[in-house]
Amino acid sequence: MEIQCCCESARDLKKQMQRMEMMEEGNTNRNSVEEGYRENKIKKARLQSTLVALVDDPVLSDVPKTPTLSDVDTLICLELGSAMRISVLKLDATAFDVALMNSATVKDLKVAIKKKINDMEQSKMGHRHISWKHVWGNFCLSYHNDKLLDDNAALQDFGIRNNSQVHFVPYVALKDSHRHSKRRRHRFFHGLSKLS
Repeated sequence: MEIQCCCESARDLKKQMQRMEMMEEGNTNRNSVEEGYRENKIKKARLQSTLVALVDDPVLSDVPKTPTLSDVDTLICLELGSAMRISVLKLDATAFDVALMNSATVKDLKVAIKKKINDMEQSKMGHRHISWKHVWGNFCLSYHNDKLLDDNAALQDFGIRNNSQVHFVPYVALKDSHRHSKRRRHRFFHGLSKLS
């Protein structure tokens, strides 16, 4: 009977030892998971602080908050001299810059303006819809009193180079011929003066 008790107690002892080992392994696994979690948290914090430092760097101030590959490519080309920065003067006398390739057309400029203004509006007020059909139907871009009406014309044909400034001017075109409509323009601006 003593032998049987000793065997049973040895088995119990062995089981308890195995349980303790398993618990220690579990603790070790938990500890390693917790350490890994802490390491990941530390790495994330370092990465976040590095990103904040990069975004605050004045050298990278012209990089959009959510850049596309073409945005980055254009900015690289700007640094290499194969792109140009154009300042756009709005009707409220504020200006902003867009970067375009040297071979850009008026349509490329309009797309860059649309993207820049949408990004600025998004960062200021959240999503706000701007009717670009209305904008381009009532206003056009101008450079040294030359209206940029042909979307397929190269900007260099108008003499636009790096650091040039274009501005919005009131303009109403006929739907079919893209010719100036004095009557429609008069109606539009007469209505604006009544609002003032």
